[in-house]
This record gives sequence, structure tokens and C-alpha cells, in this order.
Amino acid sequence: MTDEAIKKRANGEGSVFYRKSDDRWCASLTVVRPDGTTHRPTKTAKTEHGARIKLKEMKRAVAKDGDIYTSRLTVAAWMMKWFETDVVKELRPKTAASYKTNITQYIIPAIGTRLLAILTPDDVRKVATYVEAKGLSSRTSASAYQTLSLGLEAARKEGKAPRNTADLVKRPRTKKAKLALLTADDAIKILYTVAGDRLGSRWAAALLTGARQGELLGLELDRVGDSLDLSWQLQRITWEHGCEGACDKKQGAACPKRKITIPEDHEVRHLEGGLWLSRPKSSKSWRIIPLVEPLRTIIERRVEVARNEPNPHGLLWTSEPDRIAGGGYKDLDGRPLDPSRDNKAWHAVLDRAGLHDARLHDARHTAVDLLYDAGVPEVLIQDIVGQSVLSVTRGYKSKGNHAQLSAALTSMSALVNPLSD
Repeated sequence: MTDEAIKKRANGEGSVFYRKSDDRWCASLTVVRPDGTTHRPTKTAKTEHGARIKLKEMKRAVAKDGDIYTSRLTVAAWMMKWFETDVVKELRPKTAASYKTNITQYIIPAIGTRLLAILTPDDVRKVATYVEAKGLSSRTSASAYQTLSLGLEAARKEGKAPRNTADLVKRPRTKKAKLALLTADDAIKILYTVAGDRLGSRWAAALLTGARQGELLGLELDRVGDSLDLSWQLQRITWEHGCEGACDKKQGAACPKRKITIPEDHEVRHLEGGLWLSRPKSSKSWRIIPLVEPLRTIIERRVEVARNEPNPHGLLWTSEPDRIAGGGYKDLDGRPLDPSRDNKAWHAVLDRAGLHDARLHDARHTAVDLLYDAGVPEVLIQDIVGQSVLSVTRGYKSKGNHAQLSAALTSMSALVNPLSD
């Protein structure tokens, strides 16, 4: 016997040959993928007969799937590789963080050991079953499914899997969220409740503009005048380890070489800790809202106060002072308002006003409802709240020029203006 092929099929039919180096018989077949690229997978057997059987199996695989998948790549290995090479470089940090949560907390625990090449629809369904067993919402199931589907589609395109198996499974249905609606009277109660608060203007802005939390918390003094320039938003971005496992720190923020991966087309500015200013995700979100009464007067008062407080980042609203153990408060230091503390403060305001509990995001729905009640055209509401799709704006209910937007906001504010009494 020699190392050379002793038996060959016609060109394109594959070949069977003996390999002396490891005393194995080999079946090899040139495969032309649907995209025109080629590769030549090889499978081995102890005997020539076994190799010929392998060759027939390879041909059947090509006839069925258009390719041969010999990789022992698992779902866990592929999803993490896809995340590290594609997701973090293409998506915004907060979006990428949600993908990582889906991968590490739901997909890998449920089906991480399964091989990509033989993944079944039942395997895909196991992810939703795993999420539901943890008592999590249908929205979490749907989000995990979407992440898995995108990862499997990338695997298919790169020739790592014969198909996107998630395409064979219906996306988990999500329950429609029940909104805790705040009425115009509720909005008036909130405005009266926070009138004397240091940050009462922050809640007035939420109710009278419909702006998102990050858009308001990221407002800088030099972007406040006759209008609110919502061209940046405050976000908390999770730090990653940059030490490649060398440090003993559990959290990425504590790593001596901590890093944050930012896509090249994503503009950000670091404030402090994990808080950053970032550009809105769409051009529709990047907008200027006219300031009208009563918000104009409320904001002007806050601007005057903010210019005389410690304010290293020049923000319109800054954090309340921390409590001191044993009583009292620390001095103001001008730190940005942390989104989680901001959420807690909102629920405390509702409690003080004697209102039912509601998400901070529901204040955005309230603003949309008020705009509708004031007779503002949908296209102007869409511009005011920064929705890119009109159907989404409609979903918030139970491109005008500056003058049109100002008139629209004036009409809406008249419904809840406590200064008019």
C-alpha cells in the first residue's frame, strides 16, 4: 500500500483512498455550496468498505442539504463566538448586553451542549420551556427565541449549520402588556405633588413631553433654551473584562483592564462609572421639542438652580445627595441621575400623590393620550415622541415644523396646566 489514492471515482464523484499515517481509509468529496464556494470534507473508516459507505452518506447529505456538516460545534460554542465576533461589534452596548443575557442565562443552559449540525425543532422549543420553568415572562421567551434565531441564521450563512432550525418553530407569543394608565387628573396631581421638589421639573418634563427616560436624564444645560435638544441620551453600559481571564474579579467593572466594546458607527461620551451619553438609535429619535407653558417656566427655574449647584457634567438634572449613616445627607456632588434610582424616585412620587403604581414608561403613554385628547394630528404626535413608525405611536394610546409642534404641545399642556388656576 502507498499513501497515494489507490481507488478514485470520476471527477465530482468523490474518492476513496488509504492513509498510511494513521492506518485509515478515507472518503473525500468536493462540495460546491449554493453560494459558489467549495470545500472538500473527508470522513474516515477502518476498512475500504466502511469508507465507501461514508462516501454514499456524504452524497446523500449533499443531495438533501446542499452541503456536508462535519463540525462538532455546539450551540454554546457557536453562540458565544457569534456574540464576540459579530454582535458586540455591530450592535449598541445595551442591545448587545440583552443578547448576552439571552445566550448565557437561557439558551446555553437549555441546549448549549447540542450540536449545531443536528439541532432539531424540539431543541429550539426547549429554550422557551426553560424560560417558562424559571417563571419568566413570555416576552423573555420571545426575546431568547429571537436571539437564537439570529445566531442560527449566522451559522447557516457561514456554513456551520445546514439550516436555521428556528425557522421551523413559531416565535413564542407574548402577552399584551397591561398599562397602568395615568389620566390628565393624575398628571395634575403629580405636578402639584412635586412642585416644591428639587427635581420636580424632571417629572413635569416626562408628563408634558413624552420623552424617554434616557433622553431626559441626558439633557445638558447647553441644550436647553426655547427648545429641548434631545440629541443624546443617558445610558448605563456594562463594563467587560479586558484581561482575558487573568484577573480574579467577578465583575467586569472591577477588572484592571476593563473595557466597553462600542460599534464604530455609535457615538458615545463617558460621564462616570458605567454611565455614558450616547446618540439615539434612530434619526427619528434625534429631535428638538419646543418648550411651552407650563413646562417652559418650570424648566427655566431648574436651569437657574442647576447653574449654581455642583455640576461637573453640565446636566440639567443631577443626583440627590446620599444619606449619611446615623442621619443627615452628604453635600450635592453633581453626579448624573442613575436610571435605577430615577425609577425608584418615580414610584415614590406616585405614592406621595396617592396614585396607583405605574411604570415610569407609562408617563410616556400618558403624554401620548393627552396629545390625542387635545386633538393633535397623529403625524405631529409621532414627531413629538420620536416614534419612527406611526403604528407604534397608535399603540401608545388606551413631521411637523417647529411652529406646529409648539402649537400641539401648547394644546396638550392646557389640559394639565396647574399654573392656570
